[in-house]
Amino acid sequence: MKKSILIVLLVFSIQISAQEKAVPVFKDGEAQIVEAFKDSEKWIRHDLWVETTFDSDGDGKMDRVHVDVTRPEQTKTEGLKLPVVYESSPYYAGVANGGSELFWDVKHELGEKVPNPVHVEVQRRGERPIISNSQISTWVPRGYIVVHSSSPGTGLSDGAPTVGGKNESLAPKAVIDWLNGRAKGFSSREGNEEVKAFWSTGKVGMTGTSYNGTIPLAAATTGVDGLEAIIPIAPNTSYYHYYRFIIIIIVQMVWCVLLEDI
Repeated sequence: MKKSILIVLLVFSIQISAQEKAVPVFKDGEAQIVEAFKDSEKWIRHDLWVETTFDSDGDGKMDRVHVDVTRPEQTKTEGLKLPVVYESSPYYAGVANGGSELFWDVKHELGEKVPNPVHVEVQRRGERPIISNSQISTWVPRGYIVVHSSSPGTGLSDGAPTVGGKNESLAPKAVIDWLNGRAKGFSSREGNEEVKAFWSTGKVGMTGTSYNGTIPLAAATTGVDGLEAIIPIAPNTSYYHYYRFIIIIIVQMVWCVLLEDI
């Protein structure tokens, strides 16, 4: 009899424990704020470096990109796995002060060797483990994990910045691969201690505005498995038009002036 009572009590306590576990809540297709996820003091924040498949700075080693993670404590205490809201940017750590003296001299023949530009020094904004606080207050209380990464060659990420280059597509792909267990993450820029995304369901959504909205498009072109949705806001959808539309306007203005003179 006593054994039967103990078994019933044990089953009952397990059921109560299961009911108390925090999970995301959706109403009318929208994620709701969950009380258990709201306390920012209990959020887990850490950073790492994800190894990519390219060497854009030519140092003979695969570039590693700096990544930060903010997740509810239940991903540690209850083994909860959650989807990820991911934003990447070249701007998080700050930009250099200066003007045209920082740029390559474009006035030369194709293939002609030109002097290297001035090495740009940037005073990094923020302190580890935080890269950015964007998206966090909106999505973590609703049961999502928020991830940021600094673009190649910016912040604490290896590499050379190349606007519209392949590395801007492959860097976020590497992060998404890491979130799905297909790429390696490390606790330091040079070290070998691995970091696993054991808390990730592997489902990732990317968003951002302007440049930060262009990177989700770049990531999507790779067809990476796990990128379920992108919400690019005011992105650049064509580098060809982006770099040429002003010139076309200027040329048209010049021709109008010439025609008037004639």
